[in-house]
Amino acid sequence: MYFLDLLGTFAFAIGGAYKAKERKLNIFGVIFLGIITAVGGGTIRDLIIDRAPLFYLRDPMYLIVCFVAGGLTFYLPNFFKKTYSVFRLSDSIGLATFVIIGASVTSEQIFPVVSPSLISIFSCVLMGMVTGFGGGVIRDAIMGDTPYSLKAGSNYIMSAFWGAFIYYMVSFINPYLAIILSMFTTLALREIISEYGIYNKVISKRLS
Repeated sequence: MYFLDLLGTFAFAIGGAYKAKERKLNIFGVIFLGIITAVGGGTIRDLIIDRAPLFYLRDPMYLIVCFVAGGLTFYLPNFFKKTYSVFRLSDSIGLATFVIIGASVTSEQIFPVVSPSLISIFSCVLMGMVTGFGGGVIRDAIMGDTPYSLKAGSNYIMSAFWGAFIYYMVSFINPYLAIILSMFTTLALREIISEYGIYNKVISKRLS
């Protein structure tokens, strides 16, 4: 789970930094927006469930990963710029990992060693979703944009819901299977089913 958490942090930091770079911000703005995107949702979650200190204050590795991701995004070329957005792909990977982390942390903090109930399902799935898209909402608000996850035609919220729901329910059977199924579901909804995903933007064009 720790590896997944760092992977999601890295992916979200790249996504946030990439969007800041497209706005021609300097390196400080790029890194700052990357940090906000990566830790914003987890910060909201930890405050709601009264988990202290905040996760990135307990372990500086999260902020280190954010700084590295922001620096790499600022200095390296924009891959797939002509055919597909690195920002979107990184965002999908971050979402797939963070909904798992959010649901798992909430379950451990509030509902340890219990079978699923209506309140535990609602709480863990909701906190998984908030962890997944909370940072992006804060980033977009800072940049003066309508939150991407709330725009018409976006399946972001649906992807976050199903990813968190599947993880939480299946985790009582097998936690490793829960991770695999959750990530597959979220990425499939974002990158295969969605008309804006990598399948329709890149793969289908190459196959046709």
